[in-house]
Amino acid sequence: MKIVIDDATSLKDAIDTIVNLVEEGLFEITNDGVKLKAMDPSQISMISFSMPKEVFSHYGIDEERKIGIDVDKFSKVLARGMKGESAELGLEDGRLRVAFSGAKKKRVFKLPLIDVSSGLEREPKIEYRNYIKIDSDSLKEVLKDAKLVSSHIRLILEDGRFRVEIKGDEGEVREEFEKDSEEVKELKVHEGARATFPLQYMEDIVKASKSGSPITIYLETDRPLKVEYDVVGAKSVYYLAPRIESA
Repeated sequence: MKIVIDDATSLKDAIDTIVNLVEEGLFEITNDGVKLKAMDPSQISMISFSMPKEVFSHYGIDEERKIGIDVDKFSKVLARGMKGESAELGLEDGRLRVAFSGAKKKRVFKLPLIDVSSGLEREPKIEYRNYIKIDSDSLKEVLKDAKLVSSHIRLILEDGRFRVEIKGDEGEVREEFEKDSEEVKELKVHEGARATFPLQYMEDIVKASKSGSPITIYLETDRPLKVEYDVVGAKSVYYLAPRIESA
């Protein structure tokens, strides 16, 4: 197996979309690219990650395989990649080999493979009829505001607008985005939807998104939230269980 990406920092950016939620993961090295499906340790959220082979400058595999990796350690190794260096992934002596190459310079790291459950989680089969595509920076600012007063955030999609409500012991926050606002790239509402989610998980989900890039949020009343965005050609789709509130 020899997989190469020209910009080592891009690979780090892509893996960062996983590391905020998942401690370890079973990566599928397929003929189409690198994939992963995993739940966070609390089983509240899930990520479906895919990085197509076209993102890599070289993608050579002798067979499809699954490899278990400590995602946090993998991310820390990738953080050692520098601008102008390429990153090469391979398997050697039963370990994951990560090689950074620059001008007349090469560094090699080897990480142990670990046993990870092979039971891949299935994505929720939900028909999402309401969604908003919003600027990532704007959404992150909303979450910062929410953190001032509560540990949960209520998302509401209604005709022509996206509304956020936060209520806690420290006060209340309410924010609205109209359909034609600069922050909203696209908005579709079928019958409207609302649900409440843990704020910390929302922060972890959007943390790796790039400034100025769009994030799509799919919302159905009291159903798992679906969030997706792209980073350097890799697509990350997240699901987050809601907090069911009593009437």
